[in-house]
Amino acid sequence: MLHNVLIAVDGSRNSLRAVEYSGRVFAPNPEARLVLFHILQAVSRMNLEKKEVKTIDTHKAERPDLAGLYWRLGDEKRISKFFGEAAEVLIQAGVQPEQIKSKFSVKKGEIAAAILEEVELGHYETLVLGRRGLSRVREFFMGSVSTELVREARGCAVCVVE
Repeated sequence: MLHNVLIAVDGSRNSLRAVEYSGRVFAPNPEARLVLFHILQAVSRMNLEKKEVKTIDTHKAERPDLAGLYWRLGDEKRISKFFGEAAEVLIQAGVQPEQIKSKFSVKKGEIAAAILEEVELGHYETLVLGRRGLSRVREFFMGSVSTELVREARGCAVCVVE
């Protein structure tokens, strides 16, 4: 049975645990589609070197959803490396390479809202993410992405991996 799974990652050890969990749970399903997903923070074009702007403009030709947005190429490079490591973890768990995709989006502001938007647009049945290591006091006052996703997600299962 086809099952679409979005694994929201931030490059941290906690998000790698979410990847490991996803591998254990979804490897037995040959029809599962696992998408590693990350939100890059949008930055002003004025804060980038001309070479970076030109490279990003080339990327945007392939990704119309990124029109008008800019991001730091170093951030993209770091998360691309993480995507490779995470895909290897999934493969070692028994997930077939053709079942794995990776995707980043660029947004200003609220990360949880951007993840929920992707869940809706991609028709994902399950969202998996790691719990961020905020202190209890900070989490009480500010909340966390995982807390907000659990509270706001509709139409999908949410797995928060410790």
